[in-house]
Amino acid sequence: MQIEYDDITDRTKIIDIRNSIDYNNNHIKASINIPRLVLMSNPQNYMNKKDSYYLICDKGKVSLSCARILNALGYNCYSIADGIEGIKNK
Repeated sequence: MQIEYDDITDRTKIIDIRNSIDYNNNHIKASINIPRLVLMSNPQNYMNKKDSYYLICDKGKVSLSCARILNALGYNCYSIADGIEGIKNK
C-alpha cells in the first residue's frame, strides 16, 4: 500500500492531502491539492475506482491511513513513503 516516489510512473495522479498553506509552501509539481477532510468526505468527486492514485502528506503516516480507508471503499490508492519530508531529504 506504500510506494516510493521514484517508482510512480504517472505523477499526474498524485494527490497532496495537506492543507492549502502547506501545499503552497512546498509541493510536487504535477500533484493536485485536495485536503484530507475534503477528499475523505467525498472521494467519488475526485477519484474513480478504475485508476490508481498516490496520496502524499508531510511524513507518510496520514496518507497511509487515508489510503487504507479508501482502498477498503474500493479505490486503488497508495501512500508515498516518507511523504514530502522524505522526498526533500533525498
